[in-house]
Amino acid sequence: STRAAADRLADDLRRRGFEGSVATVQSSGRTLYRVRVGPARDRATAVALETRLKGAGFPGRIVPAG
Repeated sequence: STRAAADRLADDLRRRGFEGSVATVQSSGRTLYRVRVGPARDRATAVALETRLKGAGFPGRIVPAG
């Protein structure tokens, strides 16, 4: 919910070998911060990445780019 929390999560992901970045989005008049991991070149790679994330204790879901 805060930029600082999103940055900490992205840093934690990077320390564990993931490529994490923070994206700022507007929703219902509020500023939100989404931590994204990837990109993945295809669906199979995205599924494998999601499995690795969950195995490391991070929630996640696949979101198509664009």
